[in-house]
Amino acid sequence: MRPLHFNTTSLRKQSRAGGPQLIAGAILNFTILGVLILFASLREQSTFWTHAGHWPIWLRELVGSSFYPLLLLELLFLMTFSGMCVRLLNARCPTATSAVVFLLLLWTLFVLVVVIIGANNLDSLIAGRPLHWHPQ
Repeated sequence: MRPLHFNTTSLRKQSRAGGPQLIAGAILNFTILGVLILFASLREQSTFWTHAGHWPIWLRELVGSSFYPLLLLELLFLMTFSGMCVRLLNARCPTATSAVVFLLLLWTLFVLVVVIIGANNLDSLIAGRPLHWHPQ
């Protein structure tokens, strides 16, 4: 029985085209994370949910209804992007260093969004309010 052989030559050929994919994936993830950071900061402002903040109702509804689906979509995109970066690292592609830098920045921004959400929820629990409490 022949041992399994990992063909790195074909993987390197495939990963040479990984540069544009890497840039497109990074731009997509950075854009979604920027929107998520904006939405998370708006969600945690008490005046955002009331008329005192002068925020349009359509924006409140957009943030309220799309935040968690967008967060899950970004998690899926980040996991896919991480897999692509691991493939580039395995192929010893020249863009592997950029992939690692992008990956670290993207995961740091994702953790920042989770920390913003978690801090407000923890604050609500400590104050004796429901978990996702917002003033009406």
